[in-house]
Amino acid sequence: MTSASAFATARPPEPATAVLDVRGLRIEFPIRAKALVAIDAVSFSIGRGEILGVVGESGAGKSLTGSALIGLLEAPGRIAAGTIHLAGERIDNLPEKEQRRLRGKRIGAIFQDPLTSLDPLFTVGRQLTETIRTHFPAMSSAQARQRAIELLAEVGIADPSTRFNQYPHQFSGGMRQRIVIALALAGEPELIIADEPTTALDVSIQAQILALLKRLARTRDTAIMLVTHDMGVIAEVADRVAVMYAGRLVEIGPVEDVVRRANHPYTAGLMASIPPLSRQPERLAQISGSMPRLGSWPTGCTFHPRCTKAGPRCRTETPVLKPAGDTEASCFLHQGGVEG
Repeated sequence: MTSASAFATARPPEPATAVLDVRGLRIEFPIRAKALVAIDAVSFSIGRGEILGVVGESGAGKSLTGSALIGLLEAPGRIAAGTIHLAGERIDNLPEKEQRRLRGKRIGAIFQDPLTSLDPLFTVGRQLTETIRTHFPAMSSAQARQRAIELLAEVGIADPSTRFNQYPHQFSGGMRQRIVIALALAGEPELIIADEPTTALDVSIQAQILALLKRLARTRDTAIMLVTHDMGVIAEVADRVAVMYAGRLVEIGPVEDVVRRANHPYTAGLMASIPPLSRQPERLAQISGSMPRLGSWPTGCTFHPRCTKAGPRCRTETPVLKPAGDTEASCFLHQGGVEG
């Protein structure tokens, strides 16, 4: 069970001081005579040294949002509206060449499976030094080697001078993920997108990697967007949490407030589905139904077909994020009622 001390409270950073500021993001996939809206009106920000957890079921749009931030949307996907600012500079409208320069240097990425992020034909040392010299071309080979060894030590690789010359298959899954984190840090980024970084790891290694990310955020003052489907992970490591459903943010706020006093029925359902450690439940709670498919979103509030508190208003009007207690939630329960 997560103790109260594990929660971190955080106020949202002001857009002018945020490392990352996203406003009104809309992502579309054009097909034939229309466009499928995959992400709609998403706005959030992340401050220096802050971890924002983005949570939701598969298909909610978490990873797609992360891909848009680092300029890796797959065609025909496109940003149709909204803005993305990194440290005050707008980056969503940059040419592809400029976006490539951002990736790795100012924005790092940690993906789910470290095996797909590491080249099995090269030593981890060579992969690190090549990454370092790409971003810092004035650095000599000896300096890059020393920096790579320091990064391996920083992420918890024992005997880094020896492991520098080894190949990815000579490391365990947890160690490979640490190397991927070292690669993400090689360019000294201001922002790291961590997309399900612990899913492929066992529970004990997950805890180590999450503790490492939290320490790096604090010591390096790096902003981290942590994408996950696990509310337990969010409660353990994030400062604030953004809950996504069907391409929209349905609730956002400090972790303690969202986890303990969820103001959106979907968030409450996610929390209720976590089995308690203090007792053996007769039956786990679950949210009935499933995430709607892209192109088949219901009218009004997209969650209303699965919501036990939905009313007539929910079927015809689309709620927007507004203050609801200590968080912001897109739910008519906090905006005049569901009856209309």
